Amino acid sequence: MAAAIGAYLLFPVTPPVERNVSGDEEIAEAVLAELPRGSAVGVSVLLEEDGQARSAQLGTRGGGEPVGEGTRFETGSLQKVVTARLLAQMVEDGDVELDTTLGEIWPDVDFADQAVADTTLESLATHTSGLPPLPFGWDPGLTRSILPTNFFGTDPYGGTGSPLQAAASAEDSGAAPDSPQVYSNFGFALLGESLGEAAGADYRTAVTERVLEPLGMDDTVVAGPGDGPPEDAALPYRAASSPAVQWSGGSYAPAGLGTWSTPEDLNRFLAAARDSEDPVTRLTHEPREVEGVPGEEEFDGRSGLAWVLWNVEGTEVAWHNGATSGTVTFAAHTGDGRSVVVMADSAKVPAERIGFGLLEMDSTPFADDGGGGVAAYWSAGVGVFLAVLVPLITLVRIVRGRLQRVRLARVNTVAESAVSVAAWAWAFVLGDWGTVPPAVWALGGGLVAASLVTAGFRWPATGGSGAAPARWYSWIMPVVNVAFAVLVLWGTATAVGQMP
Repeated sequence: MAAAIGAYLLFPVTPPVERNVSGDEEIAEAVLAELPRGSAVGVSVLLEEDGQARSAQLGTRGGGEPVGEGTRFETGSLQKVVTARLLAQMVEDGDVELDTTLGEIWPDVDFADQAVADTTLESLATHTSGLPPLPFGWDPGLTRSILPTNFFGTDPYGGTGSPLQAAASAEDSGAAPDSPQVYSNFGFALLGESLGEAAGADYRTAVTERVLEPLGMDDTVVAGPGDGPPEDAALPYRAASSPAVQWSGGSYAPAGLGTWSTPEDLNRFLAAARDSEDPVTRLTHEPREVEGVPGEEEFDGRSGLAWVLWNVEGTEVAWHNGATSGTVTFAAHTGDGRSVVVMADSAKVPAERIGFGLLEMDSTPFADDGGGGVAAYWSAGVGVFLAVLVPLITLVRIVRGRLQRVRLARVNTVAESAVSVAAWAWAFVLGDWGTVPPAVWALGGGLVAASLVTAGFRWPATGGSGAAPARWYSWIMPVVNVAFAVLVLWGTATAVGQMP
């Protein structure tokens, strides 16, 4: 019981989002109405209509501090429209053209696949280059991270190197002109790295000098390699009370990793994006008929440079969304002068649905957002199984003496106890503690402690001298259990160590 209480007290429980609300009451109520239970930690929203901006802030940014005006959130892929504006600005400045190729920017690079060298900047900015979402298996850092990423929620970008190096070494890249749209973080990272080269600097410097500073986006941050969250940032959560690992930036910053902003800064960006007289805006918003654009059939979906262009019941709307390990974002502006920004530091907030709803536009394409359905039940079930059922089974086997009636009694007891501890620890990373009360995880901690105490009391009675010698195959399950426990504890420790 004491162990369960201690585990509950140590668990990072976040307060309900409605406990901290500031700003426009009408907007706040509209946001709260769209939030599934246990989905949100902190949300910040800004809506501009008729030249008037209204905003609301809800919940916390981690550590119990409330979200306020100026709180920075990870932008995720919203950074892609910023990168696209950098491309358009550099075209306007005469540094590059839309049909400039990678081979022209990197003349000293020996591309293994000529199709990659012939890839244009425009095809990268419209996801029509044929390049995959991420490098294939050719990036050793990415390969090393596959196991912990898939099973422990660690950073899949932590070991990735230069996108250019990955592209140059690809012998069968799949690159082809005018390909159907395939959303590619790899392509945008390659675009940003190439724009930095063409600017005679790096991406971070180029985007700051040519986009962020001219638009007055002083609170927007492009993190460098190894940089942590900026001061007073909203930290990422998978759901309420489920901290997430922050994905690293570095070479993938042009795609939206390690980039931070505020709704106020992004609204300044949207103001520039609404200026149809601006040649840079005209270039980024020129409609391109591309196969595979979201809403292609329902909303006459077309592609700008990064922007998704829709016609919703006669109203033109340009939008983009973003997501990281524990952040979701959405930004849009309409042909009649309205705009909206939604930023949340928890991955299950339906940002697109909130944004389209505030614009009073059809949000049915995003009706299933918010972490509902089968995926939510699966995530909750995995957490309960690992946190409670595995420790419970181990405790029952120890109490009933199941492990004492077999050869290698002490080895089996240690091995199964290790699996129980590992499963309970793993549940912290995988469990959906927004849907399932954290008390369930604490209960599992009590069961783990009870099994360890019971095993300790029974230890002298196990493995007596009269036990028959163990045959070689008797070691298989204990060895498998110990190996599994070590793997799980390693992956869990890696994930927890990467949490901000």
